[in-house]
Amino acid sequence: MIRPSNSALSDAQSTAHEQLAAAWQLQIEHIQEVLAATWPEQVSRILEERLADLAARLDEERAVALNYVRREVTSKLNQAARRLRTFEGEAQWSKVFVDATQSLCERAALFTINGQRMRLQAARGFEIPEQFEDVPVASAPAFANAVESKDSIVAVRTAGELSPPIAGFLGEAADQKCALFPIVTRDRVAAVLYADGNGGSPDSDALELLATFAGLVLDTQAGVSGSKAGIVRIATPNHRAANWASLTREEQELHLKAQRFARVQVAQMKLYHAQAVKNGRTTRDLYTSLKEEIDFGRESFRNDFLTGSPTMVDYLHLELVRALANDDAELLGPRYPGPLA
Repeated sequence: MIRPSNSALSDAQSTAHEQLAAAWQLQIEHIQEVLAATWPEQVSRILEERLADLAARLDEERAVALNYVRREVTSKLNQAARRLRTFEGEAQWSKVFVDATQSLCERAALFTINGQRMRLQAARGFEIPEQFEDVPVASAPAFANAVESKDSIVAVRTAGELSPPIAGFLGEAADQKCALFPIVTRDRVAAVLYADGNGGSPDSDALELLATFAGLVLDTQAGVSGSKAGIVRIATPNHRAANWASLTREEQELHLKAQRFARVQVAQMKLYHAQAVKNGRTTRDLYTSLKEEIDFGRESFRNDFLTGSPTMVDYLHLELVRALANDDAELLGPRYPGPLA
């Protein structure tokens, strides 16, 4: 029996892994598209389902009070989610997010995650020191746990759990607890929300829901080629594009749809034409290997997006370079026509 060589086996595993990743990408894009279109309704539905069960267990008087709170919380979360979708930068987004926790906890602080370090970005109920150095994630076990597990964490407010700098800023209290809520995007934990009750209890369910919305907003707003630093990773377009905040809601939606189109097109190439992708990378001429697929995508992108907006960016070209050519534009080959815009 002929056994495959180690190199052939490794090559097959690599191809299979990339195809699986492409298939997963297609599923994620479909889910994101559905959520992006329906999340306002889902906010109300989730809250209604979660709180209606509790209301049923209470007497009539308390149920009336709970219904009032339910409407208030639903309204505030919807307002916060809408505000989070429009921002001019990381500082503004962070402040909006922290302000949205006003009725859900007494004090809150948002720490953005950049690589292996955390940065204090915004706070409510605390005075942010003028000089507050970034903190290594590894030095704060509770934060590290939240980042690694991508799940909410309850911790004791001690230096051993939060790190000496953070405990010093937030106030160390070994007899009190705090809650950490990771803001998860599709590929990483972008930030961690700290919340405490300063003797009371934060509304963990609502805060967790708010953090989930925040991650969804970042995903639907983020471009495939955005800055690698910071919580907000909007695509960095060419000179034709206007500032994101200056775009109308319709223009923003068109940009987001164009980004999703580009990611789906390239994922389909990697999934259904794996051998052609491999050959193109080997010969450093992906365009020749995938000419029909690339030309179809370019023509569709031109007709559906470029002609419809003067601020449009060639997101398909950016995705071809990033995901197909592994950030090496020369792999597209000498015959590749180049960006459409």
